[in-house]
Amino acid sequence: MKRRTRSGKLLIAGREVSINAPGLKQIKRKDRIDLYWVKDEAPQFADYKPATVRIHVDLVAPDAKQKIEDFCRREQETMLLWLDEGTHNDRERLKPKFNGTFGSLCDLYESDEESGFADLQANTKLSYQDSLKIIRNDIGLRRIDLVAPKYFRTCYRAWRKPVKEGGEERVRRAYGAIGQIKILLGYGIEANYFPIHCERLLKAMTKMRFAKNPPRGVTMTFEQAKAIVCEALDSGDSSTAMVQALQYECFLRQIDIIGKWRIEPASYVLKSGEIRRGKEVWHGMTIGMILNEEKLLRVRTSKTAQFVAHAIEKCELVTICLESWGALDSDRPVACRTDGTPWSDHRDFGKHWRSYANQAEVPKNVWNMDNRASGITEATAAGAAHDDLASGAAHASKSTTQKIYMRGAREISERVQLARQKSRKRKNGLIANDRVA
Repeated sequence: MKRRTRSGKLLIAGREVSINAPGLKQIKRKDRIDLYWVKDEAPQFADYKPATVRIHVDLVAPDAKQKIEDFCRREQETMLLWLDEGTHNDRERLKPKFNGTFGSLCDLYESDEESGFADLQANTKLSYQDSLKIIRNDIGLRRIDLVAPKYFRTCYRAWRKPVKEGGEERVRRAYGAIGQIKILLGYGIEANYFPIHCERLLKAMTKMRFAKNPPRGVTMTFEQAKAIVCEALDSGDSSTAMVQALQYECFLRQIDIIGKWRIEPASYVLKSGEIRRGKEVWHGMTIGMILNEEKLLRVRTSKTAQFVAHAIEKCELVTICLESWGALDSDRPVACRTDGTPWSDHRDFGKHWRSYANQAEVPKNVWNMDNRASGITEATAAGAAHDDLASGAAHASKSTTQKIYMRGAREISERVQLARQKSRKRKNGLIANDRVA
């Protein structure tokens, strides 16, 4: 077969040079040029993987041309060898390789089954992947052994810049990426990838200070929470309405309602309410946890692994949602799509929730994650006992309140909900004294 070659021009170290690199492809971005090796488009290579490989080369370096040509020739020969041998058992070849750059360290950290990334919860992985993408795109070509610690201050300043001039600075984004670099360096030490240089950078970064977002001070009001519930109910979406109600009234984190997916072997026996999708199994809050004879919702929280209990019939927004429920399968997820299947992750649900928040004219700076803190804030302002709130919110530092919860979960929840409803009525002028109507 004819062996392809590809000649072209490339800007290296400020000069345009001729380059002979089979499979080379240049993609012009807004502020840079990304280089890739691309497999042959001939039909016999249709099953070959990978289809593209990113070329991590610093175009300012004088030896960049030689590195690019060597890289493309190596990938080209590997592809041709795959065709000649007729083998598809090339898992080892496809594994990420360390080449001294931050980009390769990102790839290894994300794919290594023995890295800390492998043990993260699904929603945390998504957050980490956001930061990993920033690092790959912006400093992926940088060699770890050639970077000075102060360079990360430059990165931080660039990452926190607003999208548009005069806009809000993206401090959370920048701080998250810096934190991810520290994790990567720690992984590099563990996996013996430039351990001396990873340790050098990590040690220096621990002494550097990077500003992070102050604690959120935005509060969702009861009226806003109720408006979202009503918008969802008016659209026939009792599931999203109930999730909103439970988050606000019962101080529950979104993940504790929508659940999460995890990898399980084919031999795994599903428990009641669990759902399998290929290799993944979903576990989360089901209808049966709400509709029970006790009318008491018990949830083991994801963060502290403590149980909390809430008297459902005393939660105003929850009872509004229950009125729209008909006969439902007790194993059906509380948070689900129109076809009854669980949400893929918190982001998919968050976008869906935001559509109702927009219809309810809830400001953009009020987020779904504000539900829990806002509910606690409302209950505190209503005069609910702090120990009751600590138990209802599963605050891990309140060991004594956990004992109170074990003795009287229903009574605690009822006191909290009655105090809140009393405050709402007083606010709306429905009562004039301290007695609950």
